Amino acid sequence: MPANKSQHFVPRCYLRAFCADGKGAAINVFNMAHELQIEAAPAKGQCAKPYFYGRDGELERALQEPEGKYGEIMRRVVDDPHAATRQDISTLRNFMLLQSYRSAAWVEGQIRLAEAQRATVADEATPELLESLVVTHEMALQLALSAFRDSIESTARLQTRIVLNRTATPFFTSDDPVVYTNRFHLQKDVLGGAGIRSPGAMLLMPLTPSLLLLSFDPAIYRLDKRLRELGVIDRASDVTAFNDLQAVRGHTNLYFRDWNDRARVASIYENAKPRRRGTWFDVETLQETEVGSNTFVAVVDRWVHHPGRREMLHTQSNVPAPAAWPALLTYTERARRARRGVDQASLWE
Repeated sequence: MPANKSQHFVPRCYLRAFCADGKGAAINVFNMAHELQIEAAPAKGQCAKPYFYGRDGELERALQEPEGKYGEIMRRVVDDPHAATRQDISTLRNFMLLQSYRSAAWVEGQIRLAEAQRATVADEATPELLESLVVTHEMALQLALSAFRDSIESTARLQTRIVLNRTATPFFTSDDPVVYTNRFHLQKDVLGGAGIRSPGAMLLMPLTPSLLLLSFDPAIYRLDKRLRELGVIDRASDVTAFNDLQAVRGHTNLYFRDWNDRARVASIYENAKPRRRGTWFDVETLQETEVGSNTFVAVVDRWVHHPGRREMLHTQSNVPAPAAWPALLTYTERARRARRGVDQASLWE
């Protein structure tokens, strides 16, 4: 095989913590597409595709720096989670953000989103418009890097903590290990979307079977149980809730360290299966109700052209929810009192 042909969209330095042999050579897999359990699969070939980052190797080499920093921090943190400095936490948070955009699921999602947008307007659009909506793999990678850079600033308000799992139930991970969700948006039905800048944002990534990285909006949530700077989980149900999100949001494979946990992993997947989605976005055409009304509604039946009425494509991202939310995070008093269905701009009035 040519050098650097197999390129990892989830780095081996991350998966090593979940490997069955403790050395990074083999990992236990639950393949969700076929509901198949694989014991001690070769770790080298997991989460990799031929020339995923291109043939010149430039992007793959650029990713080696954050991967190296992650590996160095984790070697210290695994032995003593309290050893993580503020700079370490910031570096881990940025690694988590980068991973959320470099995954095959995100890149493929951008391509499928563009295809859905083209399909929505295919009957009426000009060839030039249709051509402008094409997103190639290379373009999606550039979008990923741009989104990552933007997310560093937009997530600066979030509080990030390492969470220590003190239960006998381990965390597992997936080939799309970073999960974004928003309990506040889902439960309070807040208007204005659930993007990373929205109130109630929550971002998480398992680090090891006993450690998890969690970023959350401190205006909306508080960490109920802490051990100095660490969050602490003493309830197995909380671990199950985080594992459930991996099963809901994971792309193709779930990864776990202990083969004896295979029945647990299969059970969590079975419960999560109805909440999995082929795509995590909806695309619809909006049309003005009357000329100049500035009020747009979704076209629910066959599209009918009305001269003078404006139209637009609307994309709605969806966020996953666990079967039960972990008790680790609770609402702040202001968030608890927030009225349902309010607009984000007037949330705290």
